[in-house]
Amino acid sequence: MPRIRWKASLSAQDIGPLIATAVRSIAAIQAAIQRQRPFVHYHAGGAQQAQTTVNWPPAPPEEYNTHMQEHSEMVAVAASTGGAAPIWRLDQAGHVVANNGAAIGHTNYFTDLPHCGYCTVMIWVLELPLGEPTAGRYNMAVNLEYPVPANVRDNVDVLTRLINGNMGGNAALIALKTMVNAFLQNDPGEWVLQIGPGIFVSDTAVTQAAPAGKLVLDWATEAAPHRVFVAGTGFGQNTLLTTLWKVVWKGIYENVR
Repeated sequence: MPRIRWKASLSAQDIGPLIATAVRSIAAIQAAIQRQRPFVHYHAGGAQQAQTTVNWPPAPPEEYNTHMQEHSEMVAVAASTGGAAPIWRLDQAGHVVANNGAAIGHTNYFTDLPHCGYCTVMIWVLELPLGEPTAGRYNMAVNLEYPVPANVRDNVDVLTRLINGNMGGNAALIALKTMVNAFLQNDPGEWVLQIGPGIFVSDTAVTQAAPAGKLVLDWATEAAPHRVFVAGTGFGQNTLLTTLWKVVWKGIYENVR
């Protein structure tokens, strides 16, 4: 009986086209940022020293520092969109919005030092107010372990926009399906990726029902948690979800200095 068959491992050569896609995507995102804000100089140790403030009256301002390699900008996002009483949330498009509908401005979310290149991209993609952007590479970036909040990590819209030049929709979902192809023995035309109810993604289209005769791989329950091995610095054995985030981090790494 036909079934989904995973590859035992991927070589550096196998993962190369995925990284190339991420590199192009991040370059496009950086270009969009620079059309609005010129990049400034980044000090490699800045991630450890930076402090991000969330000021959301009537609550007093909250200040966040880098914690366990999670940069202060992402620590602030985690605190503001999670916990017992979050003030913000990720909407269906993967953007940070306020629960009360108010706009989040530069007086509400700001960092006292220039952002590293990774935070620059993430803040832009999350549509938070961007401070001083850079194409700077923080210390230990080579490990491909830039931590983000769990709700950001698990958000398909954020991940797919990061591999598609910050453009969402069907094209971004198809880009994700195309990347997953690399991890399967199956011919790409044999299967579709299901991303939630009524969203079935092939290499060419997104449909509301699974095409007849196609294998279906569910993203949340089967694909994302499946453990894969990829040769190369910073990769190794991880879930597919973590591996694809590492592909994104590698895409940023190749675009920062």
